[in-house]
Amino acid sequence: MRFHCFNLCMLLLLPLGACRIGGVQPTPILGDVPEVIAVWPMADGGEPADDELWFSGLAAALRERGYHVMPPGITVQLLRDSDLVTTTSDEQAIGRALRADAVMRLQVRCFDADNSAGLKHAEWDLKWTLLSTRGQGELWSFSHYGNYQKPTGDAFDPGRRLEAQRDTGDIVPIGGYRSLSFRTSEELLAHLNYLAMSHLPKQ
Repeated sequence: MRFHCFNLCMLLLLPLGACRIGGVQPTPILGDVPEVIAVWPMADGGEPADDELWFSGLAAALRERGYHVMPPGITVQLLRDSDLVTTTSDEQAIGRALRADAVMRLQVRCFDADNSAGLKHAEWDLKWTLLSTRGQGELWSFSHYGNYQKPTGDAFDPGRRLEAQRDTGDIVPIGGYRSLSFRTSEELLAHLNYLAMSHLPKQ
């Protein structure tokens, strides 16, 4: 599966290795901290917008921050039962239908991935936005853009003696950087969703 980026020349691509989850300082929520968050089942700009790819690990990452979460599948069903559609922008009506205090929306401004024989390369520009369903507007947002290149060298095989490994990689001290490797776009998106939610204050 390949997703196309627009205006890539306008992006300053950052290496994924520069991303750190440990020691993240969360961005404050502007307004009342929600208890229940619904993950909006359509990724604005995603192709297709309702592909489960975009939401990989997002609900789990929100739960880890202490929130009650409605994953995309449940959100879709509740919207159908209430006669609302996924194209609506009436956040208060959404809140009544879902009984949620806020909605987490994902905007895919760019995502281009080469998944041939495993994930080799990816570029992205994503934005996560938490919108109040209680009339308080945007509560929180986080943007991230960058790129990923599959690390070179043979993969480490724990079944072989250490001396026989061609490339075991550098030893990384506690708190240091480590080159990350992803087999699929789903694994990459799960990492990016987790990274984004690490900037959301805990409930």
